[in-house]
Amino acid sequence: MPLSRRERFSLKSQIVEVLDNDKDWDYRRVNLLLIEYGCEPLGGYNNENFAFEDSIKNAADADLLEIFSIITGVEPAVAQGQIEDAESSIWSSGYVRVFLSHSAHHKQFIGQVADELAVSGIHAFVAHDTMEYEQPWQDQIESGLRTMQAFVALVHPEFLTSPWCQQEVGWALGRGVPRYVIRYPVDPAGFIGRTQWPQGNDLSARQVAALILGWVSRIPEFSDQIVEGLLAALSASQNYIDAGATARRLATIDTLTTHQWTKLAEIYHSNDQVGRAGVVGQALTPYYRSHGQAWPPAQPTQPDPF
Repeated sequence: MPLSRRERFSLKSQIVEVLDNDKDWDYRRVNLLLIEYGCEPLGGYNNENFAFEDSIKNAADADLLEIFSIITGVEPAVAQGQIEDAESSIWSSGYVRVFLSHSAHHKQFIGQVADELAVSGIHAFVAHDTMEYEQPWQDQIESGLRTMQAFVALVHPEFLTSPWCQQEVGWALGRGVPRYVIRYPVDPAGFIGRTQWPQGNDLSARQVAALILGWVSRIPEFSDQIVEGLLAALSASQNYIDAGATARRLATIDTLTTHQWTKLAEIYHSNDQVGRAGVVGQALTPYYRSHGQAWPPAQPTQPDPF
């Protein structure tokens, strides 16, 4: 998809910031880059006031992404993923974004796995469930692949013969995002098959989701986001069953920050499916007490507006 003006502005701003602060990018090196991409070089007798941003103003999207990549060290595909709206309608705000690659033959089971992950603060992109109506389906899949934070392949025999699944694996490898595979029971083909992955043949959707949650939770960059995702899932709970399931997962977290304790108290008092659910109390009462917190949590005080 073409870059929007906002996205082009974001890329150009970051490029200029690097050039202003990185002494390795001297006048001659910058001009070499500009000439390579067919842009007008800087300096000269007749354009002393001509700036770098003037030179790249009409650069094609692909060239602009490559220039950004060379100057910042960020791969073009990653750059495009960073500047897209990661909180778009295909992802739930605050959740860890995991792309679930799978064969369409098993979409019902994969959908159940995604439902289980949702109450754990993980939004699993499942093509047949996540995509919006009246939108180009391939664009949405590509957007999911560009903005995912982690990738999971559920490899049934049909996975190996699906060109779409193989391309999705290629995206994950190319972007370098954390990746995980569950075998049913076949091994994945190609580079991703070099690792010994767990088997999921006899596992329920809930058990598969637990495997994925355990893996995501061990990735340091997601540790804080897992908590935020759990809190977001608890806040969004529309029934006491989901609220209880999320509360049980939250109770496995080592500890919370002061801000997170306050946010949890706000959710308890604002969502009836949390505050009035006995299963939530059963899960969180011992957790609160083990951390020296009073249960039920008191209503957080509102700051004085004056």
